[in-house]
Amino acid sequence: MILQDKQLKIANEIINDAFWLGYILELKKKISDYTKKEILSSFLIFFSSIFAEEIIKAKCGALSGKRKITLKDIENYRNYNLKYCPVIDSNITKNVINDMGIDFRNYIFDIVLYLNDNNLLDINFRDWDNNKESNFELIDGIVATPLKWVEALIPAELYSQIKVALKDINDKKLEGINKVNIKRKSYSSFKLFVNSRINSNDKLYILQRYGLIKNALFVEKILKEDIWFDIGNLHFDSKVFMTKVKAIIIEMIWNDQKNNKGITLFEKISIENKGIDSKFYSINRKCRNNLHYSDYHYISKSEKIILDENQNLYLSNVLKIFDDNIFYKFDMKYKIGLALAKIEYWSRT
Repeated sequence: MILQDKQLKIANEIINDAFWLGYILELKKKISDYTKKEILSSFLIFFSSIFAEEIIKAKCGALSGKRKITLKDIENYRNYNLKYCPVIDSNITKNVINDMGIDFRNYIFDIVLYLNDNNLLDINFRDWDNNKESNFELIDGIVATPLKWVEALIPAELYSQIKVALKDINDKKLEGINKVNIKRKSYSSFKLFVNSRINSNDKLYILQRYGLIKNALFVEKILKEDIWFDIGNLHFDSKVFMTKVKAIIIEMIWNDQKNNKGITLFEKISIENKGIDSKFYSINRKCRNNLHYSDYHYISKSEKIILDENQNLYLSNVLKIFDDNIFYKFDMKYKIGLALAKIEYWSRT
């Protein structure tokens, strides 16, 4: 009975993750605003890469469609998303810096900021390589996989009923997303950190992780009503999905801290989070480990309370440290600088 219960829990974990990634993909398809599509795409690319690699590794499924993509390709891409932490002397980082023209010493327009009502939501540094044509087939297959899995695992008639039942919620979500004001602004990485005394590795870390955290919290806000329903023995719950998403990010930050001594921000993050319940970290790790579909880690009701009380607090504290070190302002000086940069660009082409 214990083995059967664990197998059911694993199956539920797979289907629940697949369903909500597919749900977000469906929302993205119905949005006409390209900038909002980019934000949701960034979220989907990151977490779908983890899903696709884990179901294949656990021998639970395969990538969507007939694509010339190897398991090694998927593993490498998943590890890049989950484990890569940029440092100034890394060859990968050097390539991105050179491609983008990142310059922390001179005022040039080398990055793009995504702003939600003038609040920073994302920076284009983390997803730079996703725009390369050589990655299109891989990314397309990874993002499509969760939804194809849902359609394959749930009988068509039942899946149609679910979509009908969720239509009103979908319409409300779309209405809410359409009201959100997200704009893209060209900016300078030099200017972004002009008031900060942090080193280049710290700056790169903020460029890499800031938008990942903000994107997750943005998607959580979209799913804020905690949609849930049951089908037989299976339980579908958006909160369970988002809790795992945040657990993955928090564990990633912990691994970053363990493996990268050249980033000074971690000491400040640790100090900011010193008031968090010490039990939280082991519970969060259990939640994160449920991304591996070969096992299931049970979390009690009391542990869920600790998880719920501390995940957003932890991430908010990390963002506070990041925000303390960045500056962005779109005043007349900015407009003149951008206009001059455009004139210089056109004169060279």
